[in-house]
Amino acid sequence: MERSQQPAEVSVDLGMLRVFADSLKSDAELGLRPGVARATREALTGVPFGSQSIGGEAQAARKAVTVALARAQHNAAKQIEAADILIKAVNHILTNYTNADLATAEQIAAVEKTLSDAVKASEQVYPIPRGQLAE
Repeated sequence: MERSQQPAEVSVDLGMLRVFADSLKSDAELGLRPGVARATREALTGVPFGSQSIGGEAQAARKAVTVALARAQHNAAKQIEAADILIKAVNHILTNYTNADLATAEQIAAVEKTLSDAVKASEQVYPIPRGQLAE
């Protein structure tokens, strides 16, 4: 779709959007964040295997595992950051839709009140005789 074109209709399932945000937040808070914190604590102690070995292969393997763990921690931290961005965006969208719905409801109520007041005022000017209500 070109930038200048507008979709004919946009339909957003706010309930499913909320489920998505809650699920993503739960996964980040209960899974990713504690896992990264635990891995960081464990990485601070260093890779234990081969620490007593003077052989080059064990030291190289130990270094490779340390680099792989650091990369995995970096990736997990970026996943948490991306999840936080998505959660914030979805919550912003939900807030905007809720506010728009409330504003629309207020506008509809104002229109209904205006119409009701107009009907009452017009009936005072020109009352409909009893028994002759228009159908």
